[in-house]
Amino acid sequence: MNFKTFRNEIRIEDGRRMTKRDYLVLLVLLAVYSLVAFLNLGTLSSPHTVWRPEAGATAVIDFGETREVTEVLFYGSVGEGEIEIYDETSSPDGRFLRDSAEPLATFRQDDGDMYKWRSQSVYAETGFLILYVKSGSVALNEIAAVSNDELIPATVYQPVDGAEKLLDEQNAVHLDRSYLTDMYFDEIYHARTAYEITYNDDLYREAGRDAAYADGYSIYEWTHPSLGKLFIAGGIRIFGMTPFGWRFAGTFFGVLILAVIYVFAKRIFRRTDFALIAAALFAVDGMHFAQTRIATIDTYALFFTLLMFLFMGDYVSEDFERRPYWKKLVALGLAGLSFGLGVSSKWTCLYSGAGLAVLYFGDLVYHFVRILVHRHRTPKADRKKLPVNVLAYAPVLFVLAVFVLHIAGKWTDWSALRDPLTGVLNGEKAGIETIQLLLRPWFYGTLLILTGVSIASSVTFRLVLAKRKDVDLTLNDLMMTPVWCCLFFIVIPIVLYAATNYCYYLSKHCVTLSEKLTELWKTQISMYNYHSKLVATHPCQSMWYRWPLAGKSVWFYSGYPTVGGVQWISNISSTGNPALWTVSAFGGVFAVVNWFKDSANRKNRAFLVVLCGILAGLLPWILVTRCVFLYHYFSTIPFMMLMTLLGLYWMEREYPRTAWLKWAWLAVSAIVFLLMLPAVSGIPVPKGYARFIEDVLNVFGKVYYAGI
Repeated sequence: MNFKTFRNEIRIEDGRRMTKRDYLVLLVLLAVYSLVAFLNLGTLSSPHTVWRPEAGATAVIDFGETREVTEVLFYGSVGEGEIEIYDETSSPDGRFLRDSAEPLATFRQDDGDMYKWRSQSVYAETGFLILYVKSGSVALNEIAAVSNDELIPATVYQPVDGAEKLLDEQNAVHLDRSYLTDMYFDEIYHARTAYEITYNDDLYREAGRDAAYADGYSIYEWTHPSLGKLFIAGGIRIFGMTPFGWRFAGTFFGVLILAVIYVFAKRIFRRTDFALIAAALFAVDGMHFAQTRIATIDTYALFFTLLMFLFMGDYVSEDFERRPYWKKLVALGLAGLSFGLGVSSKWTCLYSGAGLAVLYFGDLVYHFVRILVHRHRTPKADRKKLPVNVLAYAPVLFVLAVFVLHIAGKWTDWSALRDPLTGVLNGEKAGIETIQLLLRPWFYGTLLILTGVSIASSVTFRLVLAKRKDVDLTLNDLMMTPVWCCLFFIVIPIVLYAATNYCYYLSKHCVTLSEKLTELWKTQISMYNYHSKLVATHPCQSMWYRWPLAGKSVWFYSGYPTVGGVQWISNISSTGNPALWTVSAFGGVFAVVNWFKDSANRKNRAFLVVLCGILAGLLPWILVTRCVFLYHYFSTIPFMMLMTLLGLYWMEREYPRTAWLKWAWLAVSAIVFLLMLPAVSGIPVPKGYARFIEDVLNVFGKVYYAGI
């Protein structure tokens, strides 16, 4: 097949389903992106064994001969404390007279120092270095004595209490320290917590029945749900506690995001070329590249957000009457599952859930009105019966009845209906009482029985009436979907959320179910209070109206390696590709205007799905008063891009000669991405090129390139 034939074939509208050609094109795209994304992601060699001394412990580093020492490197785990460093002050019998001398230096290990090489300047000509733990409880994986950028061979003299672990992995020492060897930015929160989760899990399994009393780590990062950190922990399980290990899952999901966008675009445009361009455009976005290569949780929130709207798009894409009922339920169920996984990764997915609700209820009302209008226009003699199984609503009505009766028994003023909801969020008595009511065994027992009745009656209802020609079950099926939504978007997400956040009650030694649920609930209240009451400022913060044009990047990392005797700059910033973001900002507006002007386009339901994705991702941030950042736009830019492609798609159908525009957009975006790659990947460049990236390439915004 030559290029011209291939180009013509990918323009054919061959349906919403993926074809063999689509799978081949997608596989090639993912392979190319993966090679770039996983390249220089991080080292696979890091020290693992840990020395955990208490205050007063001593370790002696023996060089075997007198050496000049200019620097000591420390690579720590989770710990805090002070270590004093002394040179050779010993008697012939090996007793080290530490108290007779002043320390050469004092090293302080803090919360932000784990899993990164810390340098402590020391100058001495000595055959020994003595490490004395002055205070706290330090945790050191490895140390290295350095003389003018060269590693000094050493051993631990007469090691006690595991001190030999300080020098047992010298092959994993990295004198050239960078993001490749160290944690950076918020990895000190999320990757650290992922490590704590794996440690506690191992401790739980080893302790057996006494696991609840095992002395594990407390959970350091508690301001977000745990699923994203569980994904990070999965990479650590596979590749160890190394930079590559804790970044692997995010980068892998970054590849999967491109696959989801490809499938999403194929659903919308039914053409391979538009699907390819949509995925390729996001592959050359700087924010996508930077955000997925750092061990934070935003990647997982975006992945599940895209899946939510993909499956909800499947649900609303076809007429309810024409599509098999079970297929509609599968699409709705997958959307609910994605919602549950998304919220379990980051609360911002609740905003996406609001967008799903708009799509669902809009579709429900549309079909309800359509059925009634069709029935009204049908002669009475030809009308079929439209029965509805009211027993299916028994669980929902029971929950509402209990809730209302509970409130009526506590308050006489019906305006106090809002009190339990306010109390739930603030942890006040009104809300706690309501939660306790919903956790009582009799409540769940009754609800379980009524749910069984609901399912049994629904199945019986359809089996009995499905074969009758005078009965139309369309209205029944339509009115059953809210019941299924209670399962898909409430019950399943709650179960997923509770199951994936087990680490909070495990770390607090909770044993009974009541203790676990109470601890889990307290954590959610703390999360809400943290985000709602946060008062802070940051040099990289930016307002929502600056995001569509990549107004201000978020600086993640900067280093200053020496290349050929000249200091260069290594930088990682989370910022958008201006060629992609600027065109998407204006192109999205063009597509919306075109949709209103052209009645044929208004029949395109995919437009409404994409529009809801944009509004759900952007509108809530208008009301947020705390400091926010450009990466909060991360879950919106794919929908802005798809909206712009919709505009180009409509233009191409009316003016076929404009087909080259989408390819030109991709080409320019790819060139700009290659030019900007050092700013988002950490590739060292001269200061002059860094100024070019910071001042020229980002046309409307500002790439933060530290140190130029």
